[in-house]
Amino acid sequence: MNIIIDGQPMTGAIVPGENLEEILQELVKNHVSDQRIIGEVRINGMEYNEDTPHAALEVERADINSLELFTRSAEEIAMHFIKNGDRLMQALIDTVPKITEMFRLGDEAEANEHFLRFLETLHILVDMLDRSSRVMGLRSDAVVADHGSLSARLDKLAETLTQLLRIQEQTDWIFLADILEYELTPELYALGEILPLLIHTGH
Repeated sequence: MNIIIDGQPMTGAIVPGENLEEILQELVKNHVSDQRIIGEVRINGMEYNEDTPHAALEVERADINSLELFTRSAEEIAMHFIKNGDRLMQALIDTVPKITEMFRLGDEAEANEHFLRFLETLHILVDMLDRSSRVMGLRSDAVVADHGSLSARLDKLAETLTQLLRIQEQTDWIFLADILEYELTPELYALGEILPLLIHTGH
């Protein structure tokens, strides 16, 4: 496997790992500066994007002939996320109809599997938003246009998520689907609309 980091081929280093996730973890730990973050990954010349958490586990080492990494500073990553976070949020929103349909059709096992994956992805996005806003010195209490403040939106999101988890424990799948569609989805839309505007709230 040929590994190239920021245009520089790695020579002489043996990078363990049975799949892409394990290989990336090893590279981040031992071959990427603490001041840099992986911003883009290319496998065999094609850009790789992880649509769901841990999807890299499915990419086996044997399928990777060349691996290129392009790193960025924390500030560059934060700026990129804030500017493009609305698209990431929209991609998450687009998965909701499939989940709600499965719950309403009574396919609880598969619906719950997709729902948990949805929650994990949302958690990653919110965590990235928190880190990005701190790196860029954004004011979470600043009112953004007609959308309120980021902190208020996140509080409402947390409240809705708590309600969803309580309903899940009660196994009321139809009610859970309704809350997903009619309460959580509008919150995600609002959060997505705020993200590109946050750049103007920096110190």
